[in-house]
Amino acid sequence: MGRVISTLDRAQREGHCHALLESPTGTGKSLSLLCSSLAWQQNYKLKNQYGNPSQSKSAPEAVTDPLAYGGGFVPEVEPSGNPGSENVEPAQSAAKTKNHKKLKTPTIYYASRTHSQISQVIREYRKTAYRVPMAVLASRKHYCTNKHIRGKGNIDEECKLLLSNREVGCPEFKNVHKVKGHPSLQKGGCHEVHDIEDLVKVGQVVKGCSYYAARSMADDAQLVFCPYNYIINPVIRGAMEVDIKGAIVILDEAHNIEDIARDAGSVDVEEDILHKLQMELEQLCGVDVLTYQPLYEMTQDLINWIERRKATLEKREFQHHVSCWTGGKALRELQEANISQQCFPILLECATKAIKAASDAESDVAHLSGMSVMTLEGLFSSLTYFFSRKGCHIFDYQLSLQRYIKRDAGKAGNWTHTLSLWCLNPAVVFRDIADLSLSVVLTSGTLSPMNSFSSELGVQFGTCLEAPHVIDVESQVWPAIISTGPGNYPLNASYKTADAYAFQDALGKSLEEIFKIVPGGCLVFFPSYKLMEKLCKRWCETGQWSQLNAKKLLFVEPRGGSQDDFEPVLKGYYDSIRQGNKPVLGRKRRAKKIGLNHLNAVESPENSKEGAAFLAVFRGKVSEGIDFSDDNARVVIIVGIPFPNINDIQVALKKKYNDTHKSSKSLLSGNEWYCHQAFRALNQAAGRCIRHMFDYGAIILLDERYQEERNRAYISKWLRNSIRQYERFEVSMEGLKSFFKDVKEKIGKSTINVLQNIDNNEEKSESMIVRGQSEEFRRKESWKLNKSDHCGQKVISLTNYDASPCGQKSHRDAEVHTSLKVDEGTNCAYIDLECSFQNETR
Repeated sequence: MGRVISTLDRAQREGHCHALLESPTGTGKSLSLLCSSLAWQQNYKLKNQYGNPSQSKSAPEAVTDPLAYGGGFVPEVEPSGNPGSENVEPAQSAAKTKNHKKLKTPTIYYASRTHSQISQVIREYRKTAYRVPMAVLASRKHYCTNKHIRGKGNIDEECKLLLSNREVGCPEFKNVHKVKGHPSLQKGGCHEVHDIEDLVKVGQVVKGCSYYAARSMADDAQLVFCPYNYIINPVIRGAMEVDIKGAIVILDEAHNIEDIARDAGSVDVEEDILHKLQMELEQLCGVDVLTYQPLYEMTQDLINWIERRKATLEKREFQHHVSCWTGGKALRELQEANISQQCFPILLECATKAIKAASDAESDVAHLSGMSVMTLEGLFSSLTYFFSRKGCHIFDYQLSLQRYIKRDAGKAGNWTHTLSLWCLNPAVVFRDIADLSLSVVLTSGTLSPMNSFSSELGVQFGTCLEAPHVIDVESQVWPAIISTGPGNYPLNASYKTADAYAFQDALGKSLEEIFKIVPGGCLVFFPSYKLMEKLCKRWCETGQWSQLNAKKLLFVEPRGGSQDDFEPVLKGYYDSIRQGNKPVLGRKRRAKKIGLNHLNAVESPENSKEGAAFLAVFRGKVSEGIDFSDDNARVVIIVGIPFPNINDIQVALKKKYNDTHKSSKSLLSGNEWYCHQAFRALNQAAGRCIRHMFDYGAIILLDERYQEERNRAYISKWLRNSIRQYERFEVSMEGLKSFFKDVKEKIGKSTINVLQNIDNNEEKSESMIVRGQSEEFRRKESWKLNKSDHCGQKVISLTNYDASPCGQKSHRDAEVHTSLKVDEGTNCAYIDLECSFQNETR
């Protein structure tokens, strides 16, 4: 909290300041980031309101009641530079006022990896006392309310076609203003804080377009939620008109930010796609020859260059041929395709006009299709970075041409040629974001190892923090290295030994013994789909699969990125865990008078029938962004070390790039970067186990290589020093049994202590309310009262003046965010530990 505010203060003084903050899951990270940044923004507005210091005077009550007046900040009283300013008429236009506000108040962009993670953050925002104009940016796929095109695979193209039809048009688009102006979205409305689903419901009610309404709302918003690529990718940032100049950019779940920045600066274009683009450009030359003819010729030259280079590709592995060029060689190859430093500005101007023509919502002039626009955008975005800064980035790129067999599911593969321009230095993309914004805050539960971020991203971080966990690690987590399986066979999942049947059988038996002991759900992570599938096949052949399935119902993460394939598997896993479990009573409490004997029902392992096990891969969907709290993950089992695939050409090129530029760019060596990639993925997967302060579980590293100090050094700080090491498998299983036998009683006692502290605080709050009741009639504004829509209650935020929801608490208490509710009918007060108001969460 304090680190965020001090970072923003320094950014204001120095122009820029950036932060790198690791805070484990369950420590209230999202809530703290929101409260601190919004409090700083609120204070900034008070001090700089319309640039007039005389208007930044605080109310006299702010000294005694800082929360109600200024979010915890008491602005300094400054003499007005213009004595007659009080008499100036507010005659400026609305547009000028809007621009002035935009200039003076930094917008907060809160970005996360997925829409589901953004929804979680918005739920946290609802718990705060802060309310500012907000917006949630998302794609047409999420927002479209037109029943005729909603749900179609090519919804972007369908939308543009509909809007370009002057006769039919889109009736929802014509009602955008009805969505944006809906009373429920205004100040005090039930959807003042809203997520995507809320805005879609409003759009459906008024028959208006939620997509364009969200984009319009973002123009005036002071808090904007969006996925990563809306910030990182310059093409999407431009298309969505996201202006991060002078903004506060918070990138949550930012452990993959290096890879995301590299991908944003890279492009892959298949030869077939280039042919389709060429055909469209040829047809459009008759519409606007000055715009489309140069692009047509450029595409033709690229196709001819690919044809000439096909015969010279070098064989890399079976059915994979490739050639790569960097620096001056890459420049010469592009010049052979008539793309040079001199002519590129002309081509870029033409591409910009073509893309703009296709993006015009209601234009009826012929233009490029959606796929061709995406191809052109990706190609010119990467080429712009390649040629930028007078060509100084040419060594940060690899120009590549590949030939390989492209296999579609259920179909025979065909030979495919792909032209690629790969960015190997994420700083090329990220430095622009850092330079444009006021401050970039990178945060995640698992940023460790942290020392690569500054060199890889090309940015100095003025603030770095590895926060401790909110739990008592010694009593709530059982982290262990198990180096041998039953029968003392060494466990080592490296490529040298992973194919041995003896290892595969020993690993299967080890999992079986762990499954016997651990209640509820088990997550098992493997370095790759290839290894996981190989192990599953072996266990099916030997009967080990049946043995495992008898202990835990087995689920396997499907290969590929399809959400439609993944969601049924995840639901099946959750349902299997819940089957036979009693409701968890230890986390959500509505009434104050709850007997402490009810805590015995918290997370009762005996209540589950058999539980389930989810076999998954590092860097997959299971390892990131999904909540496996409580019985959903009582153990996380790490099989092997998740090093990136060394045979992947981009991995090999990146290692070589880092070794080449280690001194000149202060980069990690290729091997150091390679290790960082592995252990950041490991730490992310291990973080699935503990999700809140009353959670508990085991984290088991099943590989003898973790006995080496150099491999343990990269593990997250909160976990690293508590890891146990076992030489014999049987002894480790005794320790695991003992942990689950004792942990319930320890958690129950901790819960009781926390609740007793809350009861004591509540009694003080009640007496404070009684003393202040008569004063309530004299100054209602001193309290931050949020009226509930349908329960007739007032909610009084007890947040500290420093904007921290747990400002003066110990880290053990940090997750318990309390609010005081007063029933207007009975004047009875009671505590809501999670502040989850029914009217807002539905």
